[in-house]
Amino acid sequence: MTITKRLNLFLIPLFIGFCLYNQPIAKAGSILIWPIDPVIEDDQNATALWLENKDSKPAYMQIRVLEWQQLNGENQYQKQNDIAVSPPFVLIEPGKRQLVRLIKNTQVPANQERAYRILIDEAPRAKQADEPDDSKNVSIGVKFQMRYSVPLFVSGSGVWTNPDYTKNRDIKTATAPKLSYRLTNQNGQPSIEIRNEGIVHARLSQLSTQSGTTLVNGLLGYVLPGTTINLPLPGNINSGNKLQALINNNPDPVPLIRH
Repeated sequence: MTITKRLNLFLIPLFIGFCLYNQPIAKAGSILIWPIDPVIEDDQNATALWLENKDSKPAYMQIRVLEWQQLNGENQYQKQNDIAVSPPFVLIEPGKRQLVRLIKNTQVPANQERAYRILIDEAPRAKQADEPDDSKNVSIGVKFQMRYSVPLFVSGSGVWTNPDYTKNRDIKTATAPKLSYRLTNQNGQPSIEIRNEGIVHARLSQLSTQSGTTLVNGLLGYVLPGTTINLPLPGNINSGNKLQALINNNPDPVPLIRH
């Protein structure tokens, strides 16, 4: 059964920054997660995801992977068997780290990429014996727990998008998406419609005009291969402006082409 865009209401995307050596790390709540853009390439059977508990209390986490598609301009998620998680449940003591392995169960055809979302849910923690009983102050219903969402991309031969310092390759020669755009209005709000005719995803950030005016400072969004999606903009943009953005791991802004 397909899990539609309503799931987005509970997803907390974690695309915050990069640490030393361009190793992506994200932190929200009490859990530190890295990398935030894991990949499994054709010659790899698995990749690692690290979770670190920065809280003073133990954290019990469930880790799942869903297939990720963009259909009719909307993100959609569904159950899958391509990627296994080991272990799927972890108890992380305060200040400790946990390694989670994401294991590939199937090969992706050459010159293709598949997209997934890793959901990391904080499970309810049992009340400790020395903690006060605050049940009288809690309204009836489901207690909110933190959810983290991290993208995962799995590629076939001839495709790569992330740096790998063991392979001595230039990131500027990575497989790149083929993007074009037009400015639109979505439900009365300014937006940018971006089409990706390439074979790999596009992670767009730092949207700006080619004259140097920053329009979006940070992550704009993702566009999967062969899809078109509308992404919100903070305000109207002069239609005469030429736009550029950082795309995936390319350190230089890439000009965007109108369609």
